[in-house]
Amino acid sequence: MQILLFARDGVGDHIRNAVTRTVPETEVFSAMDDLVSRFRCPSGEPVVAVLIVGSLNELAALRQMKGILHDCRTVLVLPDREAETVAAGHRLHPRFLGCLDDDGEEIAAVLCKMLAQQKKDLAEHRPGG
Repeated sequence: MQILLFARDGVGDHIRNAVTRTVPETEVFSAMDDLVSRFRCPSGEPVVAVLIVGSLNELAALRQMKGILHDCRTVLVLPDREAETVAAGHRLHPRFLGCLDDDGEEIAAVLCKMLAQQKKDLAEHRPGG
């Protein structure tokens, strides 16, 4: 299982630190182009993406990637709680929607629950599972 985290340097550091401390194998990307390149080289393993968005422009860029994100479970962290921002975030169909001022440990805990559920789902779909 792959965990990919996107956050520009200096954005949501408390969340990034909590996630990487909780799930050390997380691949971290600070440039959108690097994240896109990573998605274009799939390994065949299930992906969970933690996307920490620092601005409405970044959110718009992620919405352009909706097709790439379709097959992965997503934790989306928005820059604010404005109704327009939240509505735009929901269009990406995240499994969890948070905000930059949320506690990083809580978001890491949500990620751990998602990973545990995904492992359970995979085990149930294996022959003999």
